Amino acid sequence: MKCSACHLAVPLLTPFGQAFRDNGYRMKNGTDDLRANDPSYWPLFAWLWKDYQLDVDRVAGQTVQRQGGFANGAFVFGGFGSISDKVSFRLFPVIYEDGVTFAGHGWIRYNQAFGTDWVNIKVGQSELDVPINPGREYNMGNARFAVLYGYTVPGTVSRFNVLFPQPGVEIMGHDRGSRNRYMVNVFDADGAPRAHCTFCAPGVFGRVTHRHDLASGFLRRVQVGAFGAYSTWPVGPDTSDLKGQRRFGGDVELWLGSDVLPFRVTVMGLTGRDDRALVPTATQDPKYNAGMLQLEYVPKLPLVFYSRLQIIRNQRQAVAGRPDDYGDQDFQLVGVRRALELTSRFAWLLELTYWRQTIKQVAPGTNATHQQLWIGSHLLF
Repeated sequence: MKCSACHLAVPLLTPFGQAFRDNGYRMKNGTDDLRANDPSYWPLFAWLWKDYQLDVDRVAGQTVQRQGGFANGAFVFGGFGSISDKVSFRLFPVIYEDGVTFAGHGWIRYNQAFGTDWVNIKVGQSELDVPINPGREYNMGNARFAVLYGYTVPGTVSRFNVLFPQPGVEIMGHDRGSRNRYMVNVFDADGAPRAHCTFCAPGVFGRVTHRHDLASGFLRRVQVGAFGAYSTWPVGPDTSDLKGQRRFGGDVELWLGSDVLPFRVTVMGLTGRDDRALVPTATQDPKYNAGMLQLEYVPKLPLVFYSRLQIIRNQRQAVAGRPDDYGDQDFQLVGVRRALELTSRFAWLLELTYWRQTIKQVAPGTNATHQQLWIGSHLLF
């Protein structure tokens, strides 16, 4: 099948693509056992990208750095699919040109435990099921689209956020067509200090979604969702004293105009709160609120225009006396992606993106701004 069966202007998933993923990369039509398939099919994929980028940094309105050039590209060679009706897997390693290897994530899943789609069990390091998934959205660098997911309160010692995959056990389920979905992930936060503990930084993440498809009219599809995470992080001289972090949010997704060539609107809100012990010298629990608006338009296949707005506002600072807007951020992004080739085996994409990020109060009364123009190409096999 062509990539467009699951993706509408790659990487946006169609409802069929979402259902295929939720089914453990299975068609569920008797062809999912690789041992019985034509050997010309292998559950492997590759992804290569290369880009030119121009970066401009400004502090207090003055340009402090301007540099441009071809950035280090990356090569992904992994696999995903089903090796039987009951077992699915995914391996996603990333190798950058500078020689640094970042192992994305890998997991094994047992499908339809107890004979129902409502119970599927996944073991390994898997991405959290957040709205506007970082692993499949536009452009390559995490900062370009996920500042709100990767944000941590100023001064915290914790490295946990909902952006990166977490090692643990996930249970998820869905109905036919994935109109209603849920997932619960119990994990041990990646990167936490480990000493005198069995589970050094336990946490839990959950999400539920409901999608309603309309047969006619300008509004074609509505999806609503809610998600939340509670994680811990060790503090003190050993890792036995755990302090908590909370993240809660909701999202609404609208498909307008057409099922085939939609205008998609996604709105998301998020609130976070950390224990004061995670921030040295803190006098109270820090709290922040964040929001995201993403617009995507597909005028014709396989062309897509997109834009993204993110804001982060600290509602309560951890350290008394800090400015109310210390650490606040604004982020804007616009871009266009065009697929020059899109077949069942190969995709060649060109992309142009501009983004701007402002971080407030990096020094008293001073804001810092980073801007980037990104021009690149993706090859997918």
